[in-house]
Amino acid sequence: MSVMNLVVKFQQYFFQLVAFLLGSLAPLYGNVFNFVLLAFMMVLFGINGKEMLQNLRGVRWYIRINVAFLIYFSLHTLVVLLKDEPIAPPSFGTFEVLLLNFILVPMYVSTFKNWITPELLKRFLFFFCLGCVLLNIYIFFSLTGTQLFSAPADTLSWIYNMRFGVNRDVLGSKFWLEIQAMIIAIASLASYLLVISVKGWKMKVFCGFMFLMLVLFLSFTVTKSSILGFLTGFLILNVCLFRKFSLRMRYGLIVGLLVCVCGFSLLTDLAMYEKRIQEIEAEIQSVRSGEYRGATIVPRVAFIRESFRHLDEFSVWGLGVCTKHRIKAWYESSDLNIANYNNVNNAFLQYWITGGIFGLALVLFLFVAPVYRMIRRKKFSSLIFAMLIVFFTVSNTCVTLSWANSRLFVLLFLAMFCFYGDLFARIEDFSVDKPVFDKESI
Repeated sequence: MSVMNLVVKFQQYFFQLVAFLLGSLAPLYGNVFNFVLLAFMMVLFGINGKEMLQNLRGVRWYIRINVAFLIYFSLHTLVVLLKDEPIAPPSFGTFEVLLLNFILVPMYVSTFKNWITPELLKRFLFFFCLGCVLLNIYIFFSLTGTQLFSAPADTLSWIYNMRFGVNRDVLGSKFWLEIQAMIIAIASLASYLLVISVKGWKMKVFCGFMFLMLVLFLSFTVTKSSILGFLTGFLILNVCLFRKFSLRMRYGLIVGLLVCVCGFSLLTDLAMYEKRIQEIEAEIQSVRSGEYRGATIVPRVAFIRESFRHLDEFSVWGLGVCTKHRIKAWYESSDLNIANYNNVNNAFLQYWITGGIFGLALVLFLFVAPVYRMIRRKKFSSLIFAMLIVFFTVSNTCVTLSWANSRLFVLLFLAMFCFYGDLFARIEDFSVDKPVFDKESI
């Protein structure tokens, strides 16, 4: 085997390892994982720098937009520092984030170009789902111990009431509930597609098991944005794929969904969801009355309203390195009961405040670019649409592009959607006679 073949094999195995880590350890150690990718890129450049540069040229338009924002942010910081009295004390550490995520991640994704295939993409999704299942199984048993086997009903009721542990330390790192739920929702959609495409009853059962476990874990979180994003994406996925099914597959899908609904109606603590609905109704009424009392809907609405009170400060140029302390000052002086919270809980608003219209345009570009590429190439992937719905929904309720345990995850998937949308479309081009996924491909 030649050296180049060994390099390609190494890239493919690393690609699958990254998929497994994205579902498991990467969200816990996002900053460390940045340097893992950086080390890999340096090794790859040393081995085959010419090919790597060729791949980068093919996506240079995507990377240039990120670089342009980095340049703007640098100039903005320079202007702020030269001022005698900036609007708030500067807070640094932003440049490393932009460099290691917004530039490094699309550069890494571009290295797939010469060797990625639909089969490898399916393996990527499979190992990503597997990693997510194993991490959440670990979290579940670390919270409950062996009580599931001695008192299953009480254990499930308890896990729903405490919302899968909420925000907590996992393996020595902080894991935010919103991010955990978002990753589970994404993995659930991916595993569902694998169930439909799988060949052989053993793999079908295994992928079906992953899907059922992931949806159950998602229900444990009782997280509105991720569950809403998943249900919307799931509906889109089924409507799009249903048109491609044979009559036999359509009947099978309907029966399977009915079984799933019946099963989860027995396992899900509906009382907890009723309680959450009542809380939401009470908070909506609290917002209407101007009291702003609550911990879910209220702070998010309050963040947005308080931020727009200061629209003249950030609407065009942004606050740059002064963002952190300036937002804190807004919240502390606000009459909307949000002094105890420390972020705007909206990724789009966060980047608008930080980078002005340039920051908002960057985030919108990241979400719009994959859709634009699919329309331009006339190759549509329902899985991409479904996953984008989840990312968009959750990003409107928390700062997914500001937290280390979600930023790399989101940016890597968005880049893959944009660069390899045609491959996502190809793995959905299946039929009864010619499945696109079998156990040998794993």
